[in-house]
Amino acid sequence: MLCDDCKKHPATIFFKEVLPDRTVELHLCEQCAAKRGLISTKKMSPLEVMHKLLKEKDARDAEIICPVCYLSLAEFKRSGRFGCSHCINAFDPHIKELIKKIHHSDKHIGRKSASGRKRSIEIYWLRKELKKALEQEAYEEAARIRDRLKDYGVEDIG
Repeated sequence: MLCDDCKKHPATIFFKEVLPDRTVELHLCEQCAAKRGLISTKKMSPLEVMHKLLKEKDARDAEIICPVCYLSLAEFKRSGRFGCSHCINAFDPHIKELIKKIHHSDKHIGRKSASGRKRSIEIYWLRKELKKALEQEAYEEAARIRDRLKDYGVEDIG
């Protein structure tokens, strides 16, 4: 099905609005839907998503209060900062929902750069050993080290 507006691109956005007297259906491509303001073409960073979600207030937010510093959930959502270390326990269920919305998961997988750092340190030492082996004219050892570097995907040995 082609876009109702431009009649050039395939329709990927299907918009339906029910009004009291009629129903409007539109089949639009992404560009035409963006022109009409039906979708946002700007990708939001996780920080922007968090600020947007924090600003969403509920009537009960003012009633949920940290028992130690008396910060309310509404105030936390406004400022984005805890009042004390006990706030995380007081707001725990609400924070878990917020984290799920931001990260699409509530489980921490870990940092990926740690293994990359270990890998780069290993490559550094292997290059140093290779240079030393070549200076000592230990070519069999140098070939072994070169093969280990290739296992790391390093083709430029020099």
